[in-house]
Amino acid sequence: MKSGDRIRLGIQMFNFFAGGDWEQIKTQDDAEQLLSKLAEAGYDGVEWLNFSFQGKDLDISGLKQKMDELGLQTCSLHFHYNNAETLEEDCRTAAERCVLLGTDKLIFAFSLPTMFGIDPDEKGNYTPQQIDEWASQTDHVLSVLKDACKGSGVKVLYHNHNTEFLKGTGGRFFLDMIHPEGLEPDVYWISKGLDGKVSSALDYIRNYDGNIMLLHMKDGMDGSVHTGEMCGWGKGTYPLQKIVDCAKELDLPWVVLENDAPNNFGTSGLEDALECAEYAAEHINLRK
Repeated sequence: MKSGDRIRLGIQMFNFFAGGDWEQIKTQDDAEQLLSKLAEAGYDGVEWLNFSFQGKDLDISGLKQKMDELGLQTCSLHFHYNNAETLEEDCRTAAERCVLLGTDKLIFAFSLPTMFGIDPDEKGNYTPQQIDEWASQTDHVLSVLKDACKGSGVKVLYHNHNTEFLKGTGGRFFLDMIHPEGLEPDVYWISKGLDGKVSSALDYIRNYDGNIMLLHMKDGMDGSVHTGEMCGWGKGTYPLQKIVDCAKELDLPWVVLENDAPNNFGTSGLEDALECAEYAAEHINLRK
């Protein structure tokens, strides 16, 4: 079955940072062997976020060549904000990496008020005015990213966690106040930011006033607003097929696995990735 006949299966490379696997990367060949294992398991592509290992940088052109050999694509690239002083340079570097890797999606991976010097009160709460300021600062970063991508065909997206469902002065969610060119929604985190229910997260995604371009999919406990029970596919109670069916409704090209805490069940990031790929092959229908 060709990938055009189904939703493609991607994996966010954070799995291997969270799971301790990346600490074992000593050479470029080690990184390429990891890619080989992902291709063999059935993944169609990866979502990159970091290219450093042991204080060195991976050869991105070499990675692209290896991925081409394996039939892997870069579905997107996550961008992490460091500081205002290096913002323009960091954005240019990220845009250049997208072109080298052949992806047209650059994603602001997440934002927090504290990144911009906006601190909560002693109970951890923010005022609506602070949420407005956070949205303004985030839009500035998105604007610099867009400038860096001009003429390249790369679109600037945003990826959410649960904090983005705090409200500003107009009563709108932060996520509805910012202006990316598209969204990479994370069903798990939207659920936790709302009422804990996957159905509510999917309703939000279907009604989002903007472009949905690909979808992050985790497993967890449906109905819980707590964020510590994240798990590999098939180990929780999330209706994973319904999440994939939502992606089909929106005609999305990718669903992307991300498990921020593979060690919750005693697995490394790679072990979790292989288990999830096996679960998907046996239990999830990706056909469009």
